[in-house]
Amino acid sequence: MNKFIYPLAAVAALITGNLFAQEAALSNNQNDAATYSYDCVKTVTDHNRTLGLEGGVITQEFTACTTGQLKQAMITVKGATEGAVYAVELVDYRGNVVDMVRFSKNDLVQETMTLNLNAAVKEGKNYSIQITAPEGKPLALRYKQGAMGTLWKDGEPVRGQLAGMFGFASRDLAEADAMNEGRGDAAPQNRALEGQCKVAVNGHDGRVRLNGLGHATTQTFTACSKGTLEHITVQVQSSFEGFKGRFFVKSAEGEDLYAQTIYDRNIENGQLSLPLEIRVEQGQQLMFGIKALENNRIALQSNSEGRAGVCKKNGATIEANLEFTAYIAEVDDTAARAEILDTKVTTFPNPFADRISVRLENAVDGKAIVQLLDFSGNVLRSDLIYVKNAEGEITFQTRDIERPGYYALRVIQGDHVKNITIMKR
Repeated sequence: MNKFIYPLAAVAALITGNLFAQEAALSNNQNDAATYSYDCVKTVTDHNRTLGLEGGVITQEFTACTTGQLKQAMITVKGATEGAVYAVELVDYRGNVVDMVRFSKNDLVQETMTLNLNAAVKEGKNYSIQITAPEGKPLALRYKQGAMGTLWKDGEPVRGQLAGMFGFASRDLAEADAMNEGRGDAAPQNRALEGQCKVAVNGHDGRVRLNGLGHATTQTFTACSKGTLEHITVQVQSSFEGFKGRFFVKSAEGEDLYAQTIYDRNIENGQLSLPLEIRVEQGQQLMFGIKALENNRIALQSNSEGRAGVCKKNGATIEANLEFTAYIAEVDDTAARAEILDTKVTTFPNPFADRISVRLENAVDGKAIVQLLDFSGNVLRSDLIYVKNAEGEITFQTRDIERPGYYALRVIQGDHVKNITIMKR
């Protein structure tokens, strides 16, 4: 099989939502060796039509030309709206979302958008990229007019194919799955970063209903590393407007480690996402729970094959686990890790509104990525800065970030990551 080599601009990876690719891009950029190898590619280089989109979705189907990994995709973008954020999902032949990225107008390089998707694929199976544009934020993509059957706009067929490229690397499926562990799973927004481990139950075939009046469910799990439990997401099937409840974390001995009141505004895109800061030991048994207050109701996704721990509803054990992900920042005593942990990160204003400035002090000289994320793992802002004399500063415009609440700020240097929590008002 012929091998194709395509140069990859590291900056293109930094501006998509694929967090693993962003860290890899920084490392590659520092080594001046940013290239990917493809065993086969599918490409449409010519284009003679423009397909506009607003408040809907464009879908391009394609067939994997080898068994292994989809390493990268590129699309040609004619125009995008300033300040808009567009979502791209990679969907497999079973309908599962196996990876997800986001981009904006500022991410385009000469009308080319590089999507650093990374998922296991099977030769001959059909996959699709599905691109969504919000209301009032039009997007225009270039395509080549031709046969009907692979390109769709809001479910209606369009004659032709999007201009772009799909690059594949051949691998044994077991190897591809192992390489994608924590990245291209059924909930790609839950992927862990370098320096983190996660405990997760992915997929669902049932639900746990809490019908108000103090109904509660609990889920146990084991800490995968010594470090800090930083974040838990729980998949929500449905909740009623005005929902109010209680979220808590306890040790195996029943010690209260964390508790807060939760509302329907804490649930976004079917996820209850909560930032935490709880010190844990590897192998420690932990339990989180959700209690419906007053006459409020909520339904949580569950998986009958889940084996992360024990799930109970109102004290009774059920033969399923809640669908959840718990992130733990691992303790690493290496000097390099200690250096970035000693970095002082100052944000102002905090809470922020239409802008936020980030200042690094006592930092390692060299290149660093600063990212602003929501707690679904979506990268809203990302830029490369240069630390000189142990200092660096950057400002993000945030007028288009409408939802108030907690957000994450990440500083990435090489393989090392520092996370802090900030607030949008």
